[in-house]
Amino acid sequence: MPLLLFLIRFYYILITIIIFIFSLIGYLRNLIKVYGKLEDTISISNKTWINLLSVPKYYFKYFYITGFLWITSIIIEVILLKNNFNGIFSIFIHLFENDDNNDDKEIYKEYYGKQSLEDCILALFMMEIQVIRRAFECFFIEKPSLNSKMLITHHIIGITYYIATGLAVIIEGLWNLGVFNKGQFTFFPSFSNFLKWNTIGAVIFFIYASYHQHVLHRRLASLRQTTPTPKPTTATATTSTLTKSSIYLIPKGDWFDYISSAHYFAEILIYFSFVILTKGMNLTIWLILIWTIIGLGIMARENEFWGRERFGEKWPKRWIIIPFVH
Repeated sequence: MPLLLFLIRFYYILITIIIFIFSLIGYLRNLIKVYGKLEDTISISNKTWINLLSVPKYYFKYFYITGFLWITSIIIEVILLKNNFNGIFSIFIHLFENDDNNDDKEIYKEYYGKQSLEDCILALFMMEIQVIRRAFECFFIEKPSLNSKMLITHHIIGITYYIATGLAVIIEGLWNLGVFNKGQFTFFPSFSNFLKWNTIGAVIFFIYASYHQHVLHRRLASLRQTTPTPKPTTATATTSTLTKSSIYLIPKGDWFDYISSAHYFAEILIYFSFVILTKGMNLTIWLILIWTIIGLGIMARENEFWGRERFGEKWPKRWIIIPFVH
């Protein structure tokens, strides 16, 4: 197996195992809870370490900024310029793979030639749309409390995740994209080449899940009441004289009527659309989906515990994340 493909797959396996183990061990589980409102449920008295090991939760936006810059560079270099420019993506790939050896090229063709050119192109643009939409929501819709934090390891995983995933959705088709043989991809496929059951199904599924996630994020933002709290006036005060403390309400409407963490369920469906696109034959895509299900499943469970503790009997009985499953 080529080194880069091994490392990408190992990355998803590693972070999945880590968060699963952390969710099972009491004091490690507290680390998962350093995430916005969940911090209130941490079962230790001394929480000074939280400030040392955390960053503001609104840094979430940097996940999508990083993803946008990375995926855009891939689209420009691979799709638009057809590998005729040795940019950041080419440099990154050749840190791990050497295409000068003919024996290596046969291995690359075997492992990197499984995903069709059309599926690679569509996967890249689907990921691009995903990070652009999420960045828009972070900047203009979501209302995180200025006091909300997340563990710095969460931030690091978020940044590396979008770098890895921008590559992972096309890694098994790098040969067909001409990354290792520039003559392979010279003409953009005709529109009729995209009219296959898997591409049509994936696009429909992706749009459907993305639309609902956007609606759900808007509902979450609308439920977050913000109360202005004046800061002490000083001679060195900045132009901003207000902080905001958030009052959490129970999310309702759309899929929230049936699922507690409905926005997480929508995220799972978004990545399932990539499984549809690759006809379920792409192991790397499956590893992304497995990480998404386990990672968000654990966070959804913690959100459920928080909701029951905070609202008691007022907290509605709903599926936690996946209808009829959990």
